[in-house]
Amino acid sequence: MKIFDTHVHFPWGEDRDPDDAIAELRERAAAAGVVHLCLLGSRFGDYNERVTRAIERDPELFVGLYGIDLDREGPLQVHEAAARGFRGLKIILPFKRYDHPDYFPIYEAAEEHGFVCLFHTGVVGGGADYRTQDPFDPELIERVRPWEQRSRGSGVSSAHMEPITLDTIAFTFPELKLIGARLGIGYYDLAAHVARWRRNVFFDISGGEMVRRHVIERHLIPSEISHFKLLYGSDNNERFEDEIRDWQSIFDLLRLGDKERERIFYGNAARLFGMIPTPVFPAPTPEPAGAATGDGE
Repeated sequence: MKIFDTHVHFPWGEDRDPDDAIAELRERAAAAGVVHLCLLGSRFGDYNERVTRAIERDPELFVGLYGIDLDREGPLQVHEAAARGFRGLKIILPFKRYDHPDYFPIYEAAEEHGFVCLFHTGVVGGGADYRTQDPFDPELIERVRPWEQRSRGSGVSSAHMEPITLDTIAFTFPELKLIGARLGIGYYDLAAHVARWRRNVFFDISGGEMVRRHVIERHLIPSEISHFKLLYGSDNNERFEDEIRDWQSIFDLLRLGDKERERIFYGNAARLFGMIPTPVFPAPTPEPAGAATGDGE
């Protein structure tokens, strides 16, 4: 089965040679059967430039998503990203809710270019996982403090990234293709209902073991969200094969057939990004002024 991984971060580390990282990604993807992957830029560091280099090296494998800063950038950066070969935007950590009208010019420009916008949805991770780590550990406190200080007073909040905000954007920009990451982690019900009723909203299943566990425990697939609205995403760049195998085990438990798996692992993303053509219907022609209405008058 071909795999389209919609959520892959360029390997972190400012000191890593980008060309070495690109070569490793290509090798790992090939071993796992990943034929396309969305490589995510970032509003932090030089990762948009690193992704640019990757899509120049292998535009068939790498689908670049430009990491945009909603609060400091605008439509100009969207147009520039399109000119550089990016196919969409990666969006996270806004100072206002995703559906604030201040961001609409960015979404309008993205819609103009046929972009796919990948939004982090749900509670955002931090410097440590306190489900398993002691918040009073002095070494841990010292390690996470820089992350906390960077966010201090900035206005960043997971409340700005609720999946319900994609509902507003979907209504306002019906031709803009939207992906919510991690199935709206922490807000699964909202994510499932938005995907159910909005044609242009999809969710990826990145998030690892936690999302897999919630999918099973909360009976999310297919009871709440169908295979038509899900995209595979590893949120990884090292464990391609392991992630695919773990999700196949979950799909076995859910008794998903080959057609359903093909849609999640490849088909839905391939349609969103145009690898599989979809029908284009012309906009309806407006009735001329004074035309008969058919009501007998």
